[in-house]
Amino acid sequence: MANYSSNVNVRVAVIGPNPVERQYLLDLVAGVPGVTLSGAYSDLTEALQQWEQDPPDTVIADLEATDEVATTWLKQLHTTLPLTRLLVLSTEKDRDHLFQALEAGVSGWLQKPCTAEQILRAIGILHEGGAVLSSPVARKILDYFRARGSSVACLSHREREILGLLGQGVKAAEIAEKLGLSRSSVRTHVRNLQLKLKASSPTEAVAKCLNPPA
Repeated sequence: MANYSSNVNVRVAVIGPNPVERQYLLDLVAGVPGVTLSGAYSDLTEALQQWEQDPPDTVIADLEATDEVATTWLKQLHTTLPLTRLLVLSTEKDRDHLFQALEAGVSGWLQKPCTAEQILRAIGILHEGGAVLSSPVARKILDYFRARGSSVACLSHREREILGLLGQGVKAAEIAEKLGLSRSSVRTHVRNLQLKLKASSPTEAVAKCLNPPA
């Protein structure tokens, strides 16, 4: 299982319509040192009433698909809680729906079925300011990335390197080691590429450069 430092306290909320899967996530989060469960909800309206006053650090949204209704839901959540990281668990496989969800402000995406270890590792990565994409999702994005390389022309070579690694779900610390940079330098590059792409999160930056508006 993922390990968290004793001084870390990540407040995680769970939302999803399926009571069985919601309970599984509750039990999973409740048993991790350094992670505090801040609530579980079946719908967004109920959740937002609580979160506007006491926002969690991370929301795990367990969705079967990300159609237009779900995308609107995700946008509302991100608009209301712009500093909260949003991790989506979904069976969605349609590339267009996936990109729409990422552009809505999603910080991480795991395609179901996913393991407990993947979920807990994702919470840690998002807490460090990274982005999370499961392998099937990352492959779709990277394929599209290669096809639309010109869309990142505004970025430096280093920023494009980092963006590509973020798209693979690589943690900031691992990016620093892989590229021979300090963690502060990686954070600076991520902040700069977000500013250039007008993105509020690393994952939104990936989505915006891969699927720019027409």
